[in-house]
Amino acid sequence: TQSNNQLTQSNKDQQQTISQLTQSNNHQQQIINHLTQSNKDQQQTIDQLTQSNKDLTQSNNHQQQTINQLTQSNNNLTQSNNQLTRSNKELTQSNNDLTQSNKDQQQTI
Repeated sequence: TQSNNQLTQSNKDQQQTISQLTQSNNHQQQIINHLTQSNKDQQQTIDQLTQSNKDLTQSNNHQQQTINQLTQSNNNLTQSNNQLTRSNKELTQSNNDLTQSNKDQQQTI
């Protein structure tokens, strides 16, 4: 009878241990589930940031291309401006020469 009582107590103790370990296991599983969800969320954020980075890089490349085109256009316009300035100086000089010639001819007349 004493042996039976001891076995019964041992069985109760083991059952309590099983319950505690089961509860611990459930708690750890909840932690695993939470961490798994957190990992998925972080991966989604990483994917979104990666896509955003690609989009910004593409936008930056397009803007750089536009800058290059505008710079080239500006250089062309500057060159044209310089040519027109030289032409203007030449025409001014020609105008001055003709004015002087006109004065000389008028004086002769």
